[in-house]
Amino acid sequence: MRLRRLWPAALIALTPVLAACGDDDNEPDDDATEPSSQAPSPTEATSATEEPTQATSEPTSEPPAADLLPAACDLITGDDLAKAMGITFGPAEPGGGTTSEQDLEWRSDNCSFEAEDLVEVTIKVTGPSDFVKGTFGCSQPSEIASIVEPADDIPGATDGWWKVSDAPPLEAELRACSATANVEVEMEYEDGVDYEGDPRQQAAQIATHVLNNLQG
Repeated sequence: MRLRRLWPAALIALTPVLAACGDDDNEPDDDATEPSSQAPSPTEATSATEEPTQATSEPTSEPPAADLLPAACDLITGDDLAKAMGITFGPAEPGGGTTSEQDLEWRSDNCSFEAEDLVEVTIKVTGPSDFVKGTFGCSQPSEIASIVEPADDIPGATDGWWKVSDAPPLEAELRACSATANVEVEMEYEDGVDYEGDPRQQAAQIATHVLNNLQG
């Protein structure tokens, strides 16, 4: 009797198992293909590359708006002067200047009016921020070639000074001070001119008009 060879059948039976093992080796590794980290969202990517915004304007050294005063020529007119002094004045002439007095120095916004061949009147307005040296206040004017006396009876002012030349021609100055502004009224008469009325009273009326307009 002849024996059959069984090993080919056994080899055939093992082939599917070996093929199955080979397929497992070729399947992709889930851990290998999985990304190490999630991609950033559009918002995160934008914020990561966005440059910080820089200021487009330089800081200003000007005083705050609340401290800015109107121009002197916006506070009084030639007609206002005519009512106070009884003479006619020409058009307003805006200007400005700096005053140095004792240990103080300040700027002022000025407005000048002229009555030809009679007198020139200049109104000066100064605020706290206009002091470039020293502290805002109502300082006493210099007494050189003049007479200075307190003027604490000016409506609208908390303090003041009246200064008048001690010899002709008449040069006078009234300084009227409030908590927020100083107003100066300067009068320079032509030589040989006789003035009418009381210059101090007239200057006080002018200063009060300007202080009232500042408060309004």
